[in-house]
Amino acid sequence: MDRFRVEVIAKTPNPQQVIYSALHQDYTNAFVFDERDSWPSEQECGEIIVKRLLAGDRGHYGCLEHPQIIFNCGYFPHSVMQQARTHRVGVSFDVQCLAADTEITFVNCEGETNTKLKKTLGELYDLWTNGEKAIRQRLIEGRNGEPPGEYRRDCKKRIRKMNLRVLNEETNLFEVGHIKDVMCSGVQPIYRVTLEDGKTLKCTANHRLFTSEGWQTLGEAVGLITASDGKVLDMKKPCAVMCNGIPLKDTKFSKGNQPWNYRPDALYRDQVWLEEHLAKGLHADEMAELASCSIEAIKKWVYAYGLSLNKRPSGTKNPWNKGKGGYHLNLSEESRQKRLDNAKQYTKRGTESNFWKGGTSTDREIIGAWTRQTAPQVHQKFNYICQRCGVRGGDLHAHHLIPVFADESLAYEFDNLITVCKDCHAYIHHNNEEAKFAKSYQPILDLQNWHPKPKPFGNKLQAHPVEVKNVEYLGQQMTYDLEVEGDWHNFVANGMVVHNSFRYTGLHMIDIVEGKKDIEEAFYLRPVGYYSDRQGKKYYYSPEQREADLKWCLEAAKRYQLDIEAGMAEEHARGKLPFDYRQHFIVSFNLRSFLHFSDLRNKKNAQLEIQQLCELMWPHVKEWTPEVALWYENTRLGKAKLAP
Repeated sequence: MDRFRVEVIAKTPNPQQVIYSALHQDYTNAFVFDERDSWPSEQECGEIIVKRLLAGDRGHYGCLEHPQIIFNCGYFPHSVMQQARTHRVGVSFDVQCLAADTEITFVNCEGETNTKLKKTLGELYDLWTNGEKAIRQRLIEGRNGEPPGEYRRDCKKRIRKMNLRVLNEETNLFEVGHIKDVMCSGVQPIYRVTLEDGKTLKCTANHRLFTSEGWQTLGEAVGLITASDGKVLDMKKPCAVMCNGIPLKDTKFSKGNQPWNYRPDALYRDQVWLEEHLAKGLHADEMAELASCSIEAIKKWVYAYGLSLNKRPSGTKNPWNKGKGGYHLNLSEESRQKRLDNAKQYTKRGTESNFWKGGTSTDREIIGAWTRQTAPQVHQKFNYICQRCGVRGGDLHAHHLIPVFADESLAYEFDNLITVCKDCHAYIHHNNEEAKFAKSYQPILDLQNWHPKPKPFGNKLQAHPVEVKNVEYLGQQMTYDLEVEGDWHNFVANGMVVHNSFRYTGLHMIDIVEGKKDIEEAFYLRPVGYYSDRQGKKYYYSPEQREADLKWCLEAAKRYQLDIEAGMAEEHARGKLPFDYRQHFIVSFNLRSFLHFSDLRNKKNAQLEIQQLCELMWPHVKEWTPEVALWYENTRLGKAKLAP
């Protein structure tokens, strides 16, 4: 029970004044809003409610239904949530979610993104559930009886292979992850978060954002206070959300592997320097000479900062070669070929070349060039047959059986090269199956001494905090979310780092089986001790019984994981779990329904766990409606009376 937690997400401000206004409207012909300036204080309203309504036990109690409070309850057994639902209060245990027009950031193999690599959640869900639209129409009936005409084909495998930008929460650098599932969470209340730099995100109040203080729900992060209809009344806390977009200095090129012309502090990168010289009327070639760089470098950074180049006025003289034909040599095919052969034979290479720049090619590029030069001899050796799929001919590649990353000493070994087709080569490397393929091709290989495969370097970005400027309520909208596989369960949505969606139950079951979390973080079992049944008969829950129950819970979690991996629906697999797995949920009460709930559940013969829920809720209610709560404590708390 020490893990149980209850926090307030939202509550009606000045609840006792709200009740007073409703109470007053019942007995006056005036429009009470017009008398708002003369209403009693919050404390005085509470005293009036107790004196004229509650203590006298007269009048109707519908006035108590206007103020509302919403709790976030965590780590309780599932049975507690089920009991709360029987009281016809608002209980939700849906996943956190985002609006349909939220843009998800995907990246290429170098970690870079562009507009073509961005998809909205609505588009992803449509592709995930319905498939992509085929370019051609089906002319005849499909193999499974599909009618002719336009059709859509499944593309889940392709979506799972797409590189999703995720944040390494330890290094604060962005890496690559992959989508596990895309889900629709139904219609839910949506809020729009606006940051200082103009970024916006539409999400539910319980969606977790990665802030400068760690993972927090939107409501927790900004101290969100909302009215009963969802409208935002106040934000009590400043908050900064982590966003992407700042390149990490000096990480594009590792130390000792920088190109000859890499200058991170060059003048042409300085926006102020560019603006000053453009204002002086200098042209691109003149600025390039001052900065000791090429004209193209000046153009690139001028356009990157949204500036404009100074253009020279067009000349009046015609160029000397205007209207003249090109220069042609009247050579035979034999003479032309001889010239090409001589050029290849006598061309200066390496340090003797006029174009030598100090050796900018990396070792990996040199190995790749040698492999491509040697490929024809390799294909001839294997009779132009792919050694993986057995197909002869086509687009063939030379593949290092023992990869360069595993043993660099074999990089230039001819006998280490084999022939594979383009598709097989891509499959081996994209799916990290170098070791598996090498073992199947040559079983005697020892894979234990292989070096681990390095991750792609690419352009690295670091997350940076941006202040939240505003939060506004948008109403009810259809919502969606992603589930991300891998070490980091987050992704970038509209430029902000957000947590992936997950069913609290399912994720914890798998983490338990894999040894990442303790079993009691997902399953609830009572402590060892003496308890009473419904008839008052006492019994002892022994350590041996509890240990046996924990083992049974672990076996259920293992069965759950096997079912999920076999493709079973989560709600189907969850049916095999013990009933009291731990559950997070949100519950909303009006004041009248809470008093009724407390009457029935905060008493000695109620279930211990739901008593604990009431006890954790009570301090929040006492702070919210102090005068009403004081009356309830003195007259009804723990006495099992039905609330009015």
